[in-house]
Amino acid sequence: MTDIDPRRRFNTTEKAALYLAADGRCTGCGNPLPDGWHADHTTAHSLGGPTDLTNGQALCPGCNLTKGARPVTELRQWQRRATDKFYQFNKRDFLVSATPGAGKTKFALSLANRLLDERTVDRIIVIVPTDALRQQWADAAGAAGISLMPVSEPGDYEKAGYQGCVATYAQIARGAGADLLRRTTARPTMAILDEIHHAGDNRSWGDGLTRSLEKATVRLALTGTPWRRDNTSPIPFVDYDDNGTVQVDYGYEYGEAVADGVCRRIEFHAYDGEAKWIDCGERIAKNLGSELAEEDVSAALDAAFNPQHAWMPALLQQAVEALAELREEIPDAAGLVVAERQWYAQAYARILTDLTGKEPVVVVSDDPDAKAAIDKFRTSKDQWIVAVRMVSEGVDIPRLGVGVYASKTRTPLFFRQVVGRFVRTRPNEEFNARLYIPAIPALMEHARDIEMELRHQLELLKERTAAEQGEGGSAQGELNFREPFAASEPVFDRAIMGGKETSPEDLEKAQDECRRLGIPTQFALNLLPLLNRSAEAVGAQRNEIVEPRFRQERLLRQEIDSLVSKVSYRMGTDKKQVNTDLIRAGHPPRSKASVEQLERIQDELASWLGKARP
Repeated sequence: MTDIDPRRRFNTTEKAALYLAADGRCTGCGNPLPDGWHADHTTAHSLGGPTDLTNGQALCPGCNLTKGARPVTELRQWQRRATDKFYQFNKRDFLVSATPGAGKTKFALSLANRLLDERTVDRIIVIVPTDALRQQWADAAGAAGISLMPVSEPGDYEKAGYQGCVATYAQIARGAGADLLRRTTARPTMAILDEIHHAGDNRSWGDGLTRSLEKATVRLALTGTPWRRDNTSPIPFVDYDDNGTVQVDYGYEYGEAVADGVCRRIEFHAYDGEAKWIDCGERIAKNLGSELAEEDVSAALDAAFNPQHAWMPALLQQAVEALAELREEIPDAAGLVVAERQWYAQAYARILTDLTGKEPVVVVSDDPDAKAAIDKFRTSKDQWIVAVRMVSEGVDIPRLGVGVYASKTRTPLFFRQVVGRFVRTRPNEEFNARLYIPAIPALMEHARDIEMELRHQLELLKERTAAEQGEGGSAQGELNFREPFAASEPVFDRAIMGGKETSPEDLEKAQDECRRLGIPTQFALNLLPLLNRSAEAVGAQRNEIVEPRFRQERLLRQEIDSLVSKVSYRMGTDKKQVNTDLIRAGHPPRSKASVEQLERIQDELASWLGKARP
């Protein structure tokens, strides 16, 4: 007998997500959703259909009987495509770049199982950047039916009863580790190199990797971070173009992952404010969002991040309010503050305790219990965690929904690692994650790059900044004559999502509209395009101006593009075939169609959509 989900109705967050995903149109017929539209189960609830977004659709009352289940597959679509590419290329070295949270581990272990079943290999070796990831990969492999031993002593590389092992780049950089691993590859071996860009962190790591895996049958490299060649520490087993950019065999971008429902959308909320510091006796005051000289950025951020100044406590207040609202729909949603140094983290924790009445978790790199604290936080319902250089790659806390970026590190690599902590999804929920950042131009640019999906064009900064030299509060840096002494309260500068920037005024209007509609304000940025289209229509009526014909054409083409995508999905074909079928039905190519012909194409597609079955 089929188990039935006890929760029958979609909550307000899910309804908002279904409405926005459908662009305010009925998933069945394509017409605008009327008042009283239905958030409906694709597979009927009475037949065991779960009440979650993968089984939901926005329908007008007339289309409520158009239902069907989305096929459930073991692998995500991108993972299947990457597997196909692997076999198509038939290369010894294969590099996959997939956005954090997309499921690189599952893809790699699925491919490993296939190669084991085909007897292409009979051993699996995984190389990871950190000690914590050894156990994590071994656990994931065990769940996939592959027994791997996390290496802690020399005998673990070929321990009896295991199909392979998991070691770190640092372990195989040493002579004994490299030699022992090299010996194991005398048998047909698949090597999985997790976050392979770390092999360039130290010349010995790359040399050890080259030596130990020289004879491996297959070398699958994984990364979630594009990079460029570093002439001092070249990374083995990867290819570069003439500009030094890594050549990826299969890439899966953040934008694709969001569109596929694999990753969560993230909003970047940038806050400006005035920072003040003393430089060699001279008082200086500048805004964070201004074009600061490189040597002034660090001083400005020191002033802003200082918990005794006004900027940071006020920003934490904003983040606390955002998380409180999110927890009304997602009761265990959590927040993360990425702090610059330890005493800042402790001070932020005290501020959060005062704001929430709950003491947050604090983790720092030199705390031997840090990993255990993160693991406990992952499964708890605690609200906040404050971290110094701890929550980056491999840390999987899908309930994170609100973040505060209070680190002076401005490299694309670190910024993307932090962003990756907020994009992981869970079943039965849909919301936008929100990351609060200072309006420093460099960070703003990184946010735009991520949202515009400029993969392969991100670069690591050539030199570590003075901010990085002082991270953790213990390093002896250059003499610093700048002493921060004040920072104003933060001023909302703009929000960035989907490559578009939103002003404070527009965001406030969208939030007011969310409150009027009963939709959580977390979806304000999603609602803006619909509001803008409505405002244009109202403005045209008010001024009695006929919509320009070129604008009608543009809007019609956009709506038709959306309908073609929906028809292709519902009919199980591709968009090219749908366009071919339109031409066969007597319609002209859309690029040559008039307004009247586009309207007929729109009607035809709406008709097909109403008849289609998933």
